[in-house]
Amino acid sequence: MIYHCEDHTCNYWDEGEKLPERCPQCGRKLLRANEADMTGDDWTALGNTLWDAEASDKKRMVDCFRKAAYLGSAWGVCNLGICMEQGNGVEADPVQAFWLYQQAVEMGSLNAVCCLGVCYQYGIGTAPDAKQAAELYCKAAEYGSPRGQMLLAHAFHDGIGVEADAAEAVYWVRAAAYQRYGEGMHRLGVCYEYGDGVEQNWERAVHWFREAAESGVSAAMADLGYCYEKGCGVEQSWEQAFSWYRRGAECGDPVSMCNLGWCYKMGYGVEQNCQEAIKWYEQGAQCGDLQSMHNLARCYERGEGVEQNEDRALYWYRRSAEGGHGGAMCNLGWCYKRGYGVEQNLQEAVKWYEQGAQCGNLQSMHNLACCYERGEGVEQNEDRAFYWYRRSAEGGNGDSMCNLGRCYKRGYGVEQNWQEAIKWYEQGAQCGNLQSMHNLACCYERGEGVEQNMTEAIRWYTAAAEGGNADDMYNLGWQYDHGEGVEQDMKKAICWYERAAEQNHPAAMNSLGECYAMGRGVPRDLETAMEWYRRAAELGEAMADYNMGWHLEQAGKLSEAYAHYRKAADGNDDSAWWALGRFYENGVVVAQDGKEARRCYETGEKLGSVKCKMRLARCKLLGIGGRRAKNAGLDLCRQALELAKESSEKEDYGYEAEMNLLRRTIAENES
Repeated sequence: MIYHCEDHTCNYWDEGEKLPERCPQCGRKLLRANEADMTGDDWTALGNTLWDAEASDKKRMVDCFRKAAYLGSAWGVCNLGICMEQGNGVEADPVQAFWLYQQAVEMGSLNAVCCLGVCYQYGIGTAPDAKQAAELYCKAAEYGSPRGQMLLAHAFHDGIGVEADAAEAVYWVRAAAYQRYGEGMHRLGVCYEYGDGVEQNWERAVHWFREAAESGVSAAMADLGYCYEKGCGVEQSWEQAFSWYRRGAECGDPVSMCNLGWCYKMGYGVEQNCQEAIKWYEQGAQCGDLQSMHNLARCYERGEGVEQNEDRALYWYRRSAEGGHGGAMCNLGWCYKRGYGVEQNLQEAVKWYEQGAQCGNLQSMHNLACCYERGEGVEQNEDRAFYWYRRSAEGGNGDSMCNLGRCYKRGYGVEQNWQEAIKWYEQGAQCGNLQSMHNLACCYERGEGVEQNMTEAIRWYTAAAEGGNADDMYNLGWQYDHGEGVEQDMKKAICWYERAAEQNHPAAMNSLGECYAMGRGVPRDLETAMEWYRRAAELGEAMADYNMGWHLEQAGKLSEAYAHYRKAADGNDDSAWWALGRFYENGVVVAQDGKEARRCYETGEKLGSVKCKMRLARCKLLGIGGRRAKNAGLDLCRQALELAKESSEKEDYGYEAEMNLLRRTIAENES
């Protein structure tokens, strides 16, 4: 049974076994149709209803268009041509489609004029002819076809068959928009957003995005959501952004699905829900949205809203990368570099970094530069490393700005230039790059490339520390502890040491231990000091092992002290070699061995220990572990003592006792 809406302007047609009560489009009464009285346009309308039907109904759709064409409907002939072009319900036949469009044009179909123009533009069923395509678009546009106006606008925008003219393109976009044509309204919004053919105007962009969105254009819903997200042309509102992203997603727009997933993941405009985020990322990915694929991969990589799964992460990174997503190319390269979800392959990593870099992805450029600098997956090449650091830095990558500054500082891949180094450190710091802040602070502290300025140094150390850089938290703590560049302030010193220690910074833990051991800035508490030393030592801080050894030695726990001294010495702590030398010199815990004592002192001296230098001079004077040389030994002892008076080691454990021992030794051997 075929039926139609009683309102002919509604033009709803359908068929079924039973007559429904109301029209699904306008709600009016439905009437049964007499096939014998149906016109060609009636059959076309019925065929259109079946356009999105199941495959089994496609043949019926084509039959409707054939009947329409037979009855002289230009609309039906054109739609039959579309079926032939697309292979919809019938085997694709572009030549037949082209012929049908020609017939429909002769019968007065404006849509066929547009379709014929598309055939000429892309060479469908005929030889490509851009000029002929533009002429047909112009004909349809001038007759008032909004589709023709949009096709002509694209032709002027891209210079297809006509000379490119952005202003003329906007003229025809505006013509389509004023007819309430969805694509035209959306495109006009895009023109205002980017200043394409018109002066940029976010308020006008929002107006047209809203008009298009309200008319059902899902892509416009995504753009309107973006405007609310960023506060462009409208007051910023995550709630409104979320609302429009949801509407766009529910209408099937992949970009909206991705952005809606992001809102759920971050809790923007809605309560955070990682499972909902995954759901929308998956839907966007299934629709072919590359950003959705990339975001889904990151969720699988990190186990956010879904069980962590290296294979699934790699799969979606690969899908997104192969589709042309620069960020996914970068992350796929990272997977190959680290062997994440796939066997490690540095050459494959470089390949994907290169593809990402060519797509303009700044992190890919940075990673590629690192590979060239280190010779990972590619032959080491200073020039190529510098080139990609510069490309990435000029694009705004803070890490690359920092590394580019380092290249200028060291003359790596470029002539050394301190001013350029400072310039890039400053740019990186302004972009929030913590290492750039640190490097800039070091330059001000040392007067490298700039006039020495401890105020500026402290400012940048503080900025990096506040940003979360544990090294700079420790540096600030040390400077406030020792009054270097700032007025000594033990309260601030302890604060920064503690903040760095919370990030498992071993040197900060050791410094906290020293503060508690000496009662500096906090009440003296050896038990707490030893706990901090222990934690620092477990993280590989050799000085902490030495400090533990010292306090254990003072407590008479000599075997334990020796064990910690040995561990600290293995970590190249210079004071630990001094302590071990004393144990061997005096036979404490170990057999007395002058040669081993002397070797320990020599090792410590090479590492810069003044205490070892004093002990070694004493060994030469007294013949400990070697031949005695009184006069030469006395000279060495006097030199070591003078050096010790000016050394920064003065506050070290046992330092004053060592100086007194050396003074006595000199006095006893001068007569």
